[in-house]
Amino acid sequence: MPTISIPTSGLELKADTDDNLLKVLRRHEVPIHYSCKQGECGSCKCMLERGEVEIRGYKDSALPPSQRAQGLILACCSRLKGDVQLRLIDSDDYIVHPERQLVAEVIALRELAPEVFGLRLKIRDVDRDGEPFIFSAGQYVQLSVQTDADTRIARDFSMASTPVDAEYDDELEFHIRRTATGAFSGLLGNGIRLGSTMVVDGPMGSSHFRPRHQGPLYAVAAGTGFAPMLSIVKTALHNGKLEPVVFYAGFKTPAEVYGREDLALLQREFNNFRFDVVVEQDAGAGDRTGRVGDVLLHDVADFAGAKVYLAGSPGMVETVSACLLERGLPAADVHADAFYAPKTERTQALPAAQVVVDATAEKNRFSLPSPLQSEV
Repeated sequence: MPTISIPTSGLELKADTDDNLLKVLRRHEVPIHYSCKQGECGSCKCMLERGEVEIRGYKDSALPPSQRAQGLILACCSRLKGDVQLRLIDSDDYIVHPERQLVAEVIALRELAPEVFGLRLKIRDVDRDGEPFIFSAGQYVQLSVQTDADTRIARDFSMASTPVDAEYDDELEFHIRRTATGAFSGLLGNGIRLGSTMVVDGPMGSSHFRPRHQGPLYAVAAGTGFAPMLSIVKTALHNGKLEPVVFYAGFKTPAEVYGREDLALLQREFNNFRFDVVVEQDAGAGDRTGRVGDVLLHDVADFAGAKVYLAGSPGMVETVSACLLERGLPAADVHADAFYAPKTERTQALPAAQVVVDATAEKNRFSLPSPLQSEV
């Protein structure tokens, strides 16, 4: 049975041969950054100081050959072949919450914009002797629904609600775009309706709010990336953050805009908060025109001391992240959440005879790496 040694943390963990390294570290609640879990984002890099692992199924952009030659590996794509010694890279103030499996009921389903729905769940079956569900703003869970005896449909979503909503009210809210070919989203209003039961697995993800940060906070969302950014901004403000908090909400057309009222309410309540709605085409009066990332980069000349949170399409997230690094913002101060298409093999571990994943809009995560990884 292989041993995973992490001397800097004083840990020695037991695992089975061929175990996935990231799964073992998560199971033992080791604070490691991770996001997509499928070798695309590069978040879960760590240094292999001794031993050997088999690495497979990753993109070179996530782990370039030059980094592999230095001993860096991706935990999510590494299989254990024997004893290893690791060094974790820049755990920052990453908070680890135990992952749990809960049963929840749909208590609200409302249309926020054409084909964008707010789904609100009430946790009915709470494990751990009734302890509340705890997560950090910006994290996500996997929602799954059983459509027949042999088929479970699963997809990942970030919470739009705050951790306080879950802790005190046992409620979680999500923003979901319904697509014509979406296996999960296509069930909204049909297979998924008031009273429907879902399984909630999580929380997951390291692109979450850092409460100890003192400095400006910029939240940048494209489309339904609005959800985790809203959770982060509300949590920061309600936690007493005094530095400027700015939200850029980006949409393609005026018809897609939603959430304006929520942001306006926050702006009236908190003097240090402001927001801009950015529309690519035919922006209305009072809204900004263009791409949301371009507006951020135009407005802010100096990001010194800031943290930037990003959520949305991989194109927006990766482009803006790269620009921020070029301007000198440390990689540890960029927390990004991109929506990648899933890999088929990622769905096979789900506990059901057959799993169908919404391949048109599956949500996976991307977190910018630590400074040691900044060439990615």
